[in-house]
Amino acid sequence: MAYIVGTDRNQSRMITASLDDLIDKDNSVRAIDAYVNSLNLLELGFTEYNGTNRGQSPYRRSDLLKLHIYGYLNKIRSSRALEIECKRNLELMWLINAITPDHGTIAGFVKENRKAFHNTLQQLTLILKGWGLIDGKLMAIDGTKIRAQNSKHNCITQSGLDKKIAYADERINSYLMAIEKETPVDSEYKDKLETYQKLKEEYLCQKKELSEKGLEQKSLTDPDSRRMKNNGSLDICYNVQSVVDSQNHFVVDISTTNDINDQNQLHVMAKNAKKLLDIEECTVIADTGYYNATEIKNCIDDGMTVYIKKSKANNSTKNNEFRKEKFTYNSENDTYTCPAGERLLFFENTSKNGLRYKKYKCTSCSTCKYHNSCTSSKTGRTLQRWEYENILADVHKSTLENNNVYRQRRCIVEHPFGTVKRSLGYSFFLRRKKENVDAEAASMFIAYNFKRLLSLFSTQELIKKFE
Repeated sequence: MAYIVGTDRNQSRMITASLDDLIDKDNSVRAIDAYVNSLNLLELGFTEYNGTNRGQSPYRRSDLLKLHIYGYLNKIRSSRALEIECKRNLELMWLINAITPDHGTIAGFVKENRKAFHNTLQQLTLILKGWGLIDGKLMAIDGTKIRAQNSKHNCITQSGLDKKIAYADERINSYLMAIEKETPVDSEYKDKLETYQKLKEEYLCQKKELSEKGLEQKSLTDPDSRRMKNNGSLDICYNVQSVVDSQNHFVVDISTTNDINDQNQLHVMAKNAKKLLDIEECTVIADTGYYNATEIKNCIDDGMTVYIKKSKANNSTKNNEFRKEKFTYNSENDTYTCPAGERLLFFENTSKNGLRYKKYKCTSCSTCKYHNSCTSSKTGRTLQRWEYENILADVHKSTLENNNVYRQRRCIVEHPFGTVKRSLGYSFFLRRKKENVDAEAASMFIAYNFKRLLSLFSTQELIKKFE
């Protein structure tokens, strides 16, 4: 049988083609090249060579940024892996003019310019807005947990330390008893005893530090990371927030936080996106994890329309038919009416966490046949009403009336997370500390937005747009 065998690798040959001839006209690296060449790197915050260095001449920032973006678009973000690709990848040779920076140079570029990567993402958002691909009329907000460079074993908590101290005490006691019985004393027992005594001292010091600083947990490898629920289990993560525009599902902006939940992120994310896009009005949609009365009010005060649903979490009532939502508020006489038809009257003002509330109490609970179903309190059912409860009521009403819009949330905002984690494979961070991780997260979503662009336009169309 005849095989296709190619030519002899030892045969001398003359290759006359240039790098440009070897790269197809529709290759995406040409779009990356045009994009980076269109940027003002100094305005974005990238450091530039000032001519005072007497050692080896530095590489151009633009070339290193092209290398960085190419790497994230092609699932290559390790500086050592990029160093290897520079020497064998024809696309990269064309893109960065065949320079071969080592891994230290590549890593140093990211470290020196970590703030500039977030600026680059925001600048790309403005470019997309200028092209009419982002309008900011409807934006969805959501967060995802991405694993940090910190193992579970290197995260300490009060309860975890208590268990470790108890185990150390148990081992210390067992070795002390063994030493008392042994004559002469086995040196191995002494060594192990000293080991556990030192471990116990270390655990006690860590517990004292947590108590003094008022911390619930502390990560030892990456101090900014936190233990969070991630896909049903506890893991050491960062909580990456994103704002996604509904028009073409481009990411408007992101933020890397170590908050274990999303409750305090709604207003700051919506406000920053609105300011970045320089728009007067916008509609923001978010899931129940963002439901926070103060955050919602702040968004409304800033001229935003908010669609959000309240969590259906269990409350203290024994029967859901008697939860607060089933009570009707009458604004004319400032009373509540319960599902059984009884009235709850105002009886005092109160405050909690800096918020002011009015309290209402039912005076007929003792004779009501639904008493045991409604409340376990012997003094009767009481309700609290926030001073701006009417704002929450209006948001709830408008969300239900626009449920067809609210239902778009998942399709808009979860699509980028799926692409970043599944398609690009970025389910964990390589860097440590919040500022460095934010630069890495920004790079992921620059790659996502660019991937979206490449699906909407041909390479030649993009080159013309960037010129």
